[in-house]
Amino acid sequence: MAKPKKIRKTIRKKVNKSMRRWQFKVFIALLAVGFLVSWMLPLRPKTSESEKRELTAFPTLSVKALASGTFFDGINLWFSDTFPFREAMVTANGKLKSLYGFGTQYVGLTDEKADEIPDEPNEPVALPVIEGLDPVDDTIDETIGGTIEVDNALVQNLGALVVVNDAAYEVYNFVKDTAERYAAIVSRTAQNLEGVSDVYDLVVPTSVDITMPDKERAKINSSSQADAMRYIFSCMTPQVHSVNVYNVLRSHRTEYIYYRTDHHWTALGAYYAYTQFCRAIQDQPKPLDAFEEFKFDGFKGSFVAETKKNAALENHPDTVYAYKPKAPVTLQYTDKNGRTNDWEVIYDVSEWSASSKYSTFIGGDNPYTILRNASITEPKTCLVVKESFGNAMVPFIAANFSEVHVVDYRYWRGSVSSFAKEHNIDCVLFINNISATRSASLMNTLQRVAS
Repeated sequence: MAKPKKIRKTIRKKVNKSMRRWQFKVFIALLAVGFLVSWMLPLRPKTSESEKRELTAFPTLSVKALASGTFFDGINLWFSDTFPFREAMVTANGKLKSLYGFGTQYVGLTDEKADEIPDEPNEPVALPVIEGLDPVDDTIDETIGGTIEVDNALVQNLGALVVVNDAAYEVYNFVKDTAERYAAIVSRTAQNLEGVSDVYDLVVPTSVDITMPDKERAKINSSSQADAMRYIFSCMTPQVHSVNVYNVLRSHRTEYIYYRTDHHWTALGAYYAYTQFCRAIQDQPKPLDAFEEFKFDGFKGSFVAETKKNAALENHPDTVYAYKPKAPVTLQYTDKNGRTNDWEVIYDVSEWSASSKYSTFIGGDNPYTILRNASITEPKTCLVVKESFGNAMVPFIAANFSEVHVVDYRYWRGSVSSFAKEHNIDCVLFINNISATRSASLMNTLQRVAS
């Protein structure tokens, strides 16, 4: 009679052997399914939303390509670059990386206590006034544009986010130290580039102070963005040209200048800011009909995700309007992997996911982008230092310059001052939404490149 220990050992061997057989069968089955799927040509994508590029096309057959071996190399590249469900796998990989601290640096919602906004800077920098430079514009007026009233509004207060009917607004909290640091960073760049490039700063207010109905705005604990912008501008040295866009946005506050489901402004809002930038550089803004209009429906922005698909937002998506200069403007960008790609100033995102449609502007958030306008023959260059709010404004700026260099300081690894000197940049424009000026992490990043 067999011993119990020997019996158990025999049983384990049989079980393990059976499990290995099943594991092998499952593995072979998965390989077979993967092989069949990989050759389903209709499933192979042609573009990548996440990477914002055209994927590799199937190579053209020729005697020369066969002889050199490039035809088969091309097949290998096409096969791997257009694998079915590639986009889902790339997106999943990005989400996995975000768990380890890698990903887009977006200033998320916050309801932290705000600092009191001083009337004057505590330690103003005493620098001589430079002849020919405009003084700081402190005429921001929060009464412009009249009032917006909504009767019987359905209000959902979600802490740092307030939903009024079908539009969301992010509460803003002023952070004094970070705001002062932002002003110091821009000022230092202007000092470094004195006599080389003119430096302009454009702080974009967010929708809570521009388009939110007045009665609802008065009920929430959100810092005054008008006061915050006055203070930030007052902290800057005279070498910085401050571009006040608050008034012009308030004067158009009843128009579609901010998205309802997203934290960004619309292209129309960016256009009004562009007209103020042109005034600052003493140039004539192009009329809106000098740009070709594009329209993309079904945009569900960052607020939809932040509120876990709040029904009021989910069921009322935005429309993305985009504008491209009718002048011959080309665009080339360098992505986060160092690849250089030719792209459209405004890309057709009709078939892209509902959350990706803001990427229509200049290929989205890339470390470096250059736009060239062949209709302007005399060298006239601008360097835009921006986060994502700048994307919608850059196509307008491209209408006034022979070259517009764009760096997204969250991903770029260079020096603004060195770049401006090396490329003979006429003007440097910092574009930041006001929420960025309260983010210590973003200011750490900006300081690294704005030297």
